[in-house]
Amino acid sequence: MVLICWDLDGNRSSETMPVSQARQRRLQLESLGAVIYWSERLVNA
Repeated sequence: MVLICWDLDGNRSSETMPVSQARQRRLQLESLGAVIYWSERLVNA
């Protein structure tokens, strides 16, 4: 799982998703004008 945190038009948000989807989601957010300020792979324990 990957945690992605971003800022879009002054609104901060975050989302947790499978590693396989994270790169596509990050690119999608950036294309909308979001600034990704944190991205971290979470360890499943």
